[in-house]
Amino acid sequence: MKKAKNPTRNSKENPSKSNTRKKTDSVKTPKPSFEYRLESDIVRFWSEQNVYLNKENTSDELTCVIREMPTPVSTFSFDTLKGKIYQDTYLKYELMQGNSVKYTPLWETFPFNIETIVIRENKTTANMSNFRKQCRQVFSQHLKSQQEKFINLGIFADWTAAEKSLDTRYEAKIFSHFDRLREYSFLRDELRLSDWCPNCILPLESGKTVNTVSTSELFTYVKFPLNIGFEDFGKNVYFTIQVIQNQLWEVAGTIALGITNDVTYWLTHYQDDYLIFAEPHLKKFVGRSTKPKDCPTPVAKIDVEKLKECSLTHPLYSLNEVPIVSIPEGMIPKIAEYDNRRELESGIIPINPSHHTLSYYILKSLDEFQETELNRFVHSTSTAPVFDENGRFTEDADTLCGLYLPQVTPFITDEFDAKGLLIKTRKQKAKQHQCQICEGSSVSRPYRHWVFSFLGSEIKDEVTNSTEYWQHYDENLRNLIYAEIINVDELPVSSERQWGIPLPILRCDNCNELLSDKKILRSVRSSIRRGAEQWFRLSVEEILPAETVCESCNFREFRKESTYIQSNFANLLQALDASDYKNTAHESVGSIAFVPETKFIKWVGQLSILSAALQQSRPTKDSQPYKNLHLIPLSGVSSDSEIQESFIEKYPADVVRIVSISGDLQNTTSDEEDSELLESHIKKYNRKYIQLKKVLTNTIDVCMKVDDSQNTKRRRRKSFNPNTFKIGELNETDLLAISKVNNTISSIDIAYKTKEFHTIFNLLSDLCLKELDQYIQLSQKTLTKKNFQSLQSSITAILKVVIQRLAPIAPFLAEDLNTAVFTSSKSIFEEKWVELPQTNWNDDMVKEWKTLISKKL
Repeated sequence: MKKAKNPTRNSKENPSKSNTRKKTDSVKTPKPSFEYRLESDIVRFWSEQNVYLNKENTSDELTCVIREMPTPVSTFSFDTLKGKIYQDTYLKYELMQGNSVKYTPLWETFPFNIETIVIRENKTTANMSNFRKQCRQVFSQHLKSQQEKFINLGIFADWTAAEKSLDTRYEAKIFSHFDRLREYSFLRDELRLSDWCPNCILPLESGKTVNTVSTSELFTYVKFPLNIGFEDFGKNVYFTIQVIQNQLWEVAGTIALGITNDVTYWLTHYQDDYLIFAEPHLKKFVGRSTKPKDCPTPVAKIDVEKLKECSLTHPLYSLNEVPIVSIPEGMIPKIAEYDNRRELESGIIPINPSHHTLSYYILKSLDEFQETELNRFVHSTSTAPVFDENGRFTEDADTLCGLYLPQVTPFITDEFDAKGLLIKTRKQKAKQHQCQICEGSSVSRPYRHWVFSFLGSEIKDEVTNSTEYWQHYDENLRNLIYAEIINVDELPVSSERQWGIPLPILRCDNCNELLSDKKILRSVRSSIRRGAEQWFRLSVEEILPAETVCESCNFREFRKESTYIQSNFANLLQALDASDYKNTAHESVGSIAFVPETKFIKWVGQLSILSAALQQSRPTKDSQPYKNLHLIPLSGVSSDSEIQESFIEKYPADVVRIVSISGDLQNTTSDEEDSELLESHIKKYNRKYIQLKKVLTNTIDVCMKVDDSQNTKRRRRKSFNPNTFKIGELNETDLLAISKVNNTISSIDIAYKTKEFHTIFNLLSDLCLKELDQYIQLSQKTLTKKNFQSLQSSITAILKVVIQRLAPIAPFLAEDLNTAVFTSSKSIFEEKWVELPQTNWNDDMVKEWKTLISKKL
């Protein structure tokens, strides 16, 4: 199901008033003999009664814990709603059985979109302290708004405990987990090429704060003088590479030029020089409007082997030699990550692994090939970045040293123009990476990335080969989780961002080695135990114990590494803190999850490996994150489509709940079909809900009129007590009605037990709109003083069991009806379910019921 358009976009309702009004029905119903309450009043009643957390209503012993994946704070998808309503239906059902179920919502931690929202509003991150403060405020606002939506839909949870799990003490636990994983050698860091914004002076996260855009850019050709090769043609022989003008600074980091065997190379004559082109570059030089006299004239094709014998002089650093090296055959097709196919097939690739994305991927792939000329060259050459984390060029950049990145391109352009080493051609379309913050072009620079890796560890084998580990899962779940654990590779730990939990990493300012002494790291954690902000507020000297020295070089000065924990990894650690991974199977109660199966199994696979890694001092067989797990895959179509707020505002909360678990929605091929399908289902269930409400309201009114007919004072019915209910005193019609209702109620009870919640509303509505409605009409026609008591007992019993079965899926209507009929100050969820006396609904009774209805109505 794709993202649905707003099916109620023409509604002029004020969203701010959605929780303080009574949502109107599209069908007029007779005025009942009692007043329905506002949804907000019922929510307040549940809160004041402390219905969910009131232990007086349930057993002292916890029977189950509801598990889930992290709930987004900024998006409200159909899958999220469906999962929440399934969970809540189960929780309310168990409450009404007298069982104790624990549900503490698991919120996502430090989502990236919060950072993006703040950045878009401010267009700067200059004051990092204020920036992080704003991010926390926006996160808190979004969380509270999301929580309010769930509460207004009648969802029960320990909301206070959920919020506490996000306080600063949680951040201190993250620090501890990180150090423990590092101590057990499950974490490693490596340099990876990342996007970096020269305007914001910030690293950027791929796919989050970086966009790929197509822009019109001026293309140039840089001439590399030959110092060996083609001497027969004189001194003015150059190897040319195509470079976009605003990327000319990359030439400063180029250490070699790569060529491929499957491209043709040409020696050409252009003006007074001889230029060597790769054929794709030569074709780009010659545009449709280029005059023949302005084009390079081909002289001869060049053998690739002859090119390999040549060497070049760097156009910026005249004392530096630039070799021509061969890219191994078969490498280019392997680089699936790179999105610019034209550059891949251009035939000339600048080897600049610290700043040029394609050459970085090539070097990453070298290990898959046997020893090559390129391997030997790269391993013997420095590949350090030419500018630092502030965008300032280093000493390795020779004449560029001290300049900042925005200053370098104009400097190089002037330098190359003066030396005659630059040919400017024309503007062409090019893909560029763009910073979402300032919308300026981003560049590439290596940054340290931390990953969770168990390569070289036996932890995966220990988990998969342990019979005891798997004995608490059923066979299907065991096979699914087993397969996912086998597939788990590495998990990213760090992220290029500006908000979240910083990783407590300190490096020597002299040799760049990590500070890894256990006692010192323990002291660091103690210094920042009050949360992440302490890491930023305290200086390195305040964090470290006095006289701390580097174990490698005895240097005494250290620096903090600007690395933040990746959101998904933080979510995994948060989930582990609330899981069973520290308990044995005998110490744990059962867990249940109502989730999209594929996503959840992947999540549990990652949790399982991570929990085993953190439990090195305890047996692996006891490290399952969720003991005795029972998985209930969500029925119907899985959809990440965001639900429009007007959908929730316009329709009763009960209808939203019913539609979300109906299982009727199907995949569509367009947004328009999606919108129409969703709206038709909403309207269909709203009509059935109104009809059901009308029948039950009418039933209560009849109950009240029975009292009137006997000149008794109107009053609420007493609570139905199955122990005092005498089925033998009912007349034949009422006994048939009780038997008929009991037959359907048995099917509903089975659906609750088997957790087929999507079938329950239809069973209830069919029962009420047909059998109950027929029985009430019949009762009104046949009421006498003789059958008064039987009718009153029968209707009261039926109302009790029907309203109770309705409560978990339509709690607002059920709560109102229960208050209208029965004398109790308690919520319906504080009472245990009652059952009607068992009757034998057989074929003879079916015929008798049909005959009775056909004659009397």
